[in-house]
Amino acid sequence: MKGRTRNILRVSIITTIALLIGITVWFNLTSGTKAVEVGDEAVDFRLTTLDGEEVQLSELTEDKGVILNFWGTWCKPCREEMPDMNAVYLEGHEDYEIVAVNVAENAQQIEQFISGLDADLEFPIAMDQSRSVTEAYNIGPLPTTIAVSKEGIVVKKQEYQLTPEDISLFISEATE
Repeated sequence: MKGRTRNILRVSIITTIALLIGITVWFNLTSGTKAVEVGDEAVDFRLTTLDGEEVQLSELTEDKGVILNFWGTWCKPCREEMPDMNAVYLEGHEDYEIVAVNVAENAQQIEQFISGLDADLEFPIAMDQSRSVTEAYNIGPLPTTIAVSKEGIVVKKQEYQLTPEDISLFISEATE
């Protein structure tokens, strides 16, 4: 009798685990969340910058291509790529704009991070404290960089640290 009870218990546990896995997979496949992919229309947003100004994607893309760089202060690759982005930005940005979108941190954390960099960042630092833009773009790992054309279309996306060459490629994709 003991062996039969043990077998029933085992089958019940395995069935429950399989059911939970099935439910999880079903929810993930049927949820409305869709990652913004290359070729999709960019999701418009308005965020406040660290300087207290507002930046809206649709206004920027009227005249320029836009590079959106999603980052966090705790992210080592973010720290490493920021000076490279700044160096490229200082070479001239008449036909593009870089917007560094900080994910869910406050102004004090961001300012401490920036003060620890070797370069004074010249491009706008937008604060997505509510994560609404991050969620709209379904951003996972940081850093993630997205190039948006003047037409408001996502033309390039990369989910890891950019090299100076990568930054130049993003700019050329956004400004073609």
